[in-house]
Amino acid sequence: MYLMGNPVYIEKLLTVITDNAVKFTKPGGNVSVWCREISEDDERAFYEFGCSDNGIGMSEEFAGHAFEMFSQENKTSRTQYEGTGLGLAIAKKITERLGGTIEIKSKKNCGTTVTMTIPFKTGVQNLMQYTENVNTESTEDIPLEGLHALIAEDNELNLEIAKLMLEEKGICVECAADGKEAVAKFEESEPGYYDVIFMDIMMPYMNGWDATRKIRTLQRPDADKIPIIAMSANAFAEDIINSHISGMNWHLTKPIDADKLMTALKECIRKNNIR
Repeated sequence: MYLMGNPVYIEKLLTVITDNAVKFTKPGGNVSVWCREISEDDERAFYEFGCSDNGIGMSEEFAGHAFEMFSQENKTSRTQYEGTGLGLAIAKKITERLGGTIEIKSKKNCGTTVTMTIPFKTGVQNLMQYTENVNTESTEDIPLEGLHALIAEDNELNLEIAKLMLEEKGICVECAADGKEAVAKFEESEPGYYDVIFMDIMMPYMNGWDATRKIRTLQRPDADKIPIIAMSANAFAEDIINSHISGMNWHLTKPIDADKLMTALKECIRKNNIR
């Protein structure tokens, strides 16, 4: 039996959960992980992934808010245990994207257990047939694997989700926390190193429109050719027009949809003859 799912998301999910457990467990403590099949039918199999620790834990009251962004129960934990409080928020987003559920049980000074139930499509498939289908599809579509993308986004959760969407397609991703850093990374790179830039609009130090204008005026051969795709919470006509006026090739609205993201990227690739 074959399980068909998303290995990139699963790896990221397990990494986030186990890193969080290790982070909040004192030296000499225990962290346990497991995976087991809990049900199966003709089309899907449900697997339970879990991680349990005997770390600092959290109160039952706070556990209800543990999946919110930047959540840490008190200042002491933030000082003693480094972290932004994004781990569980990211895990919840990934789990929901995979069509699964995530639960947390915790007790102060006793530890935490996080359990995720993820569905996988199932089937028995001839390996040669599968390989032939993949090759056929790849010749009919625009290849994305190996592209180098730069994402400029100041919201860490949005950044992680967009990064995962791209890495799932084999795209190499680098990140910038604001427009100023994005311009610096592009300017310091070799011409042609980046194939596409995803640019948030509202960012500190330099917004996405100003960063795009700056990139377009740089004296280098790829400055006016590299696709720049806007990522914005606003879908007003004025915002879309401003994106195009600044030199952007496409305007995506948040929350970012993976299919729309790939459509925009492929269309920009086609128009710019990157591949």
